[in-house]
Amino acid sequence: MSWPSLRLRLRTRLLLALSVAALVPLAAVAMVAVGVIFSNLERDQRADTRRQLDVGRNLVLRAAERLADAVGQLAESRELVAAVPMGPADTVAVVGRQVTYLPSGLVQVLGPGGGTLAERAIGNEARTVGLRVWPSDPLLVPGPSWTRQVVITQVDERPVMRAVAPVVDASLQLIGRVVISTPLDGEVADAVKAALGAEVLVVARGGQIWASFRDALGDRVSELPLAVPGDGAEVVDRVLQLGTGGAAGQDGHEYQVALGALRGVDGAVVGYLGVALDRRTLVEAKRLALRSVGAVALLALALALVLAALLARRVGDPIARLHRGAQAVARGDLAYRIEVPPGDEIAELADAFAGMTTTLKDNQTRLAARMREIVALHDAGRAVSAVIELDQVGRRVVDAVARTLDVRGCALWLVAADDGDRAGPPAVSLGAARWRQPGVSLALAADRDDGRAQQLAALAAAVVAGRQPVRRVDLVSADDADAVAARAVGLDGSLLAVPLERAGAAVGVLVVGRDHEQRAFTEADGSLLATFADQAASAIDNARLYRQVREASEQLERKVALRTAELTAINRELGRALADLREAQAQLVLSERMAGLGLLVAGVAHEINSPTATIRGSLDALAGAIGRLLTRLAEIGDGRWAAARQRAVLGALDPLARALAERRALTGLPARAVARELRPALDGAGVDGGRLGPRLAELAATPAEVDVLLAACAGAAPGAGPGAGDERIDQVASIAVELLADLVFVRRAVTTLGQAVGQISRIVGALKSYSHLDQSSARAPTDLHEGLDTTLILLDYALRDTVVHRNFAELPRVPVFADELNQVWTNLLLNAVQALASRPAVDGVLPEPGTIWVQTALAAGEGGDGDRAVVRIIDDGPGIPAEVMPQIFEPFFTTKDKGEGTGLGLGIVRRIVDKHGGTVRCTSRPGRTEFEVALPLVVPAPAASAGGQGAAS
Repeated sequence: MSWPSLRLRLRTRLLLALSVAALVPLAAVAMVAVGVIFSNLERDQRADTRRQLDVGRNLVLRAAERLADAVGQLAESRELVAAVPMGPADTVAVVGRQVTYLPSGLVQVLGPGGGTLAERAIGNEARTVGLRVWPSDPLLVPGPSWTRQVVITQVDERPVMRAVAPVVDASLQLIGRVVISTPLDGEVADAVKAALGAEVLVVARGGQIWASFRDALGDRVSELPLAVPGDGAEVVDRVLQLGTGGAAGQDGHEYQVALGALRGVDGAVVGYLGVALDRRTLVEAKRLALRSVGAVALLALALALVLAALLARRVGDPIARLHRGAQAVARGDLAYRIEVPPGDEIAELADAFAGMTTTLKDNQTRLAARMREIVALHDAGRAVSAVIELDQVGRRVVDAVARTLDVRGCALWLVAADDGDRAGPPAVSLGAARWRQPGVSLALAADRDDGRAQQLAALAAAVVAGRQPVRRVDLVSADDADAVAARAVGLDGSLLAVPLERAGAAVGVLVVGRDHEQRAFTEADGSLLATFADQAASAIDNARLYRQVREASEQLERKVALRTAELTAINRELGRALADLREAQAQLVLSERMAGLGLLVAGVAHEINSPTATIRGSLDALAGAIGRLLTRLAEIGDGRWAAARQRAVLGALDPLARALAERRALTGLPARAVARELRPALDGAGVDGGRLGPRLAELAATPAEVDVLLAACAGAAPGAGPGAGDERIDQVASIAVELLADLVFVRRAVTTLGQAVGQISRIVGALKSYSHLDQSSARAPTDLHEGLDTTLILLDYALRDTVVHRNFAELPRVPVFADELNQVWTNLLLNAVQALASRPAVDGVLPEPGTIWVQTALAAGEGGDGDRAVVRIIDDGPGIPAEVMPQIFEPFFTTKDKGEGTGLGLGIVRRIVDKHGGTVRCTSRPGRTEFEVALPLVVPAPAASAGGQGAAS
């Protein structure tokens, strides 16, 4: 048996469906709402309790700060600082006077060793039992910078606030400490309750509770059914139930409790501070919320049934109308309109349907217009590309854009072709502009309107700098600078600015705008204008290239004509300049050589002056010695000595004088040592050794030579033979020693004179060889070693503090201009000496004497040029910087300070070496600089033919 199908009208089915659909969610919403409300009420009360807890903890911390301020003021008081050194009695008196200014608790004043100087309980003494602090307490152990401290700690299972401050005297020496200890108990709870308006609890870690709860008689409640947190949590929520007639004396109240940890200095929990709020207000709020939700649910259900009936009646007819409208649109009738009463979703659907048909119609219209614009801009782009003059290109661009896009104004800005090399924002200039007056056709508008367009210069520069299009549709309400400028020129609707780019560089910017009566620009307008901008940029770039080519051609013609005239004038001046240059070059070279010659002559004069002074001094001393010799000889020949005696003494003195003259005279300690060695022999021969010993020691006489002298004197003494005079051996020996000293001095003076004369002769010979006074100015086979030795001799004054090593190889005679080569060696050696003198001191210590190596060698020429004689001059100076190496042979280039050189020395060296057909090279690094001069052994053919002229120059 099958059940008959129940056919209901759409209105009835809608009524049933809407009723069920409204009832089920309504019940669910009511249940959820009740749960949410209850949950929010619970959460709000917990949050309120925690906020009150935060305030309570802040009050406790503030009390701790006040305690710290009190202990600090007491410790810094002048009375206490003066009383502590005096002893406990004075300290107790001071503390007693300060009691009225201190918080309740236990006050202790401790001495520097930890002993108690004063102790006073402020307030209820029962509260301070067991609060005494001992010297071993960590709080009293001073650290590297012991200062005032306040902590919350645990004393005998009680949380206690304790503050300590140092007592220091005028010399900042620690003389004591002040400690105030205040327990966190019921009095603190009452004080916090007075500030919060809620019940307050102080809970010790051991479970003891001090609360602000009072029973019916006003006594404090000491026992509460509250569990103490055991996990060290920062904040814990609890619900405190106080039963009727219970210990608390309350009528079955519930309290929401929040417990916050109180931590000590080390972060450990020393107790908890709790805040309790009465939950009766919460219970009443829950009941009210439940009743309100129930009433609203019943009212909503009745309203839902009524609305369902109305909706069921109003839905059927509009749906039928929508069906008919969809069929009409499907047939292509986009103008069909659906008449539906407004005010509901079906009416909105009908409006959306009508909007869809309107949008379809508008899209068709805009698509057709866009196609016409694209075709017009394409034609305009071709027309713009057909001209090559920049002004014509600009006018055609703004003409085409203004007519195609129907704008109020259009401006083309150009960027200077070389603006990329300029720092700062890009500079733009107006290329062309067109503005339409209100009510006037664009065809009748002026081609240019610079006055208006100039106000958009900042916008154009910003677009060029950012390289991004700008589209503004808010010009009516915007108040930025660009919007204000646009409104000032009549563009109060929308604005579009597109950069013109070519090869990655901006060439301009195109700005178009409309007023508020025209359609605002869209993204499609921006894309269309960007497409045209590419063609415009290409045309502008081509026009600029054409202008550059034309200007370059004209400029080139002017430059050719000007250059031709300049070359003609330069050719006339060149001959005169060349002659002047040759004359100046000759004068400069002559000046450099004369300067070197002057320096050389000064050195030679100094070298000759030294041996001359030696000769002068030796001659003066020699005259005195000869006079003394003549006197001594006269004493010997006055008849007191026989001829045999004279011959004996004089015969012994001559060989002794020759031998002693070759030795160096002794002085100081060596002379005294020799005198002590000779004295025994002298004393043993009857001679005064204390007087004659030092004299013989100065002459560097040996004991054997003294024995010979004494033997000769003994032969001449009385009793030595017939004819002996009356002189004793001591007198004979004294005369003989004085004669010997004068003879030795004469021989040494003669040797010194010979050396000085030889030195002068060598210098004169070197100077003669250097100047080659006896040779012609033509090339001649020359021993290079002679020129080098001569130069070294003449520069001996400059090389006195330098170690010179000669390393000469066997060289054949080389055909050269000897006098000019001497100039080369002089310049190179002086350069080396100056380089060694420029070495810096290290840590204030002057460097060791430098070293110069002069080397010669025979080397094979390069490229089949034949053998060459090579001269190398090397020094261990600081070297030549790499950056100046390419310039050292240039005329007038010098690294010396101003006034110390002309910069021609090495230039002359290169010129002379080039004249000989040789080469000069320089290699340098720190600690070694080498100049190498290579000279051909055979005169090159061109040089041989020009030898005389070269020498003459």
